[in-house]
Amino acid sequence: MKLKKILYFIISIFFLVSCVEDITLPLKNSTKMLVVEGGITTDTMSHKIMLSLSNDFYDTAKPVAVSAAIITLSDGENNYTLTETDTAGTYRTPVFAAKIGKTYRLDIHCSEGDFWSEASIAYQINPIDSMLIKDNPRRDGYLSLCIFLKDQAEIQNFYMGKVAVNDTLRNDTINRYFYTDDMLFNGRYIDDNFPVYSFKKEPKGERDDYRVLRPNSKVTVLAYGISKDYYNFLIEVNSTSSTNPFMGPPAPPRSNIFPAGKACGFFYVMSATKQSMIYLPEDN
Repeated sequence: MKLKKILYFIISIFFLVSCVEDITLPLKNSTKMLVVEGGITTDTMSHKIMLSLSNDFYDTAKPVAVSAAIITLSDGENNYTLTETDTAGTYRTPVFAAKIGKTYRLDIHCSEGDFWSEASIAYQINPIDSMLIKDNPRRDGYLSLCIFLKDQAEIQNFYMGKVAVNDTLRNDTINRYFYTDDMLFNGRYIDDNFPVYSFKKEPKGERDDYRVLRPNSKVTVLAYGISKDYYNFLIEVNSTSSTNPFMGPPAPPRSNIFPAGKACGFFYVMSATKQSMIYLPEDN
């Protein structure tokens, strides 16, 4: 009797395994929406806005750029007209710096219709006092990049940052930015207990080469003070792009582009600071 039970169990497992097949869910084609990416900072520079059309869920093709749009930016006193670059769908402002406390309105007129957004930043991020690159105590063969920056106790701060090596961004896509609130260090220093990026000492293959930090490299941290809405947008974007098979169907992240439901993406205003150092292993 015991043998029969074992055989029955083995046969049942065989049929369960044999009946597994790939299934493509019959998701309906979604309506194309305008996607707006970009914003302005307190750095004096030419700022970038990118326009494209959304893809269907299963579409892996590169999004279609939206060209020939008329884009204007206004703070109630000054008006800026953006110019499309040689890269289709990418638009640049004249050189200027965003001001703390001012609200900026973005207006877009394109083949998809008329769209608008408003954003502001209420505080200037404190400067980065110094930087440190040290051995990662939890991962052998890795280096931790740390910054020292005093958080402002009187307000709730939200941070986002990028890292460049020899003036080339290492985390150049939205799912690679580092971002955090100040819950763990409110009013105190962000220090070497909160590393912002991780490098490898040696490559394990050609694909890992971009993560390696070589001696005498210039390392720059670009840190930004962001709004709570943009912070939540970053969380939702990364949750939507998760490959966890046990999560529910993806939902679109929040957007501050209007009319609601006809466009997606986010227009931001951020305060900015940056600091650079030369990586010398003997100082590590």
